Amino acid sequence: MADASAFRFEQRMPLRHTDAFGGTPFVHGGVMLALTEVALDAYDREAGLPSHREVLRFQSHTEMRYRAPLRWDDAAIVRLRCVEAIEGSLRFECELAAASDGTVVARINHRYVYVDAQSGRATVPHDWSAIVHAITQYEPAPVQVGALS
Repeated sequence: MADASAFRFEQRMPLRHTDAFGGTPFVHGGVMLALTEVALDAYDREAGLPSHREVLRFQSHTEMRYRAPLRWDDAAIVRLRCVEAIEGSLRFECELAAASDGTVVARINHRYVYVDAQSGRATVPHDWSAIVHAITQYEPAPVQVGALS
């Protein structure tokens, strides 16, 4: 993610109530992942993505690269950007930064698939085109859109 200015969504989250990693003053990586999920929920609302009860979005893959520690007495800036929407799956690039000085502490790639809540099987939501439309209208940079081959 070379151009941090390409991010559309940004949210500041206080960390003072999180668990520290191994008795250190640093935030555990699991907390950082949880912060991206909280931010993603806010992204959905801001971008106007339709919500579902019968079809749910689940992480299928996450890759996290730590750059620097994040102190628990700081706050995190979480930036999200959807970069890919391909037939029932989405990929988001995330960046976490220390609010105190802007240092990037982690870069995260999340892949999500939509899953039927009853069967547990991957599915394409009936309103997939509305999801893609909301994302492409919201994001300032192009989103890779396509169908599975």
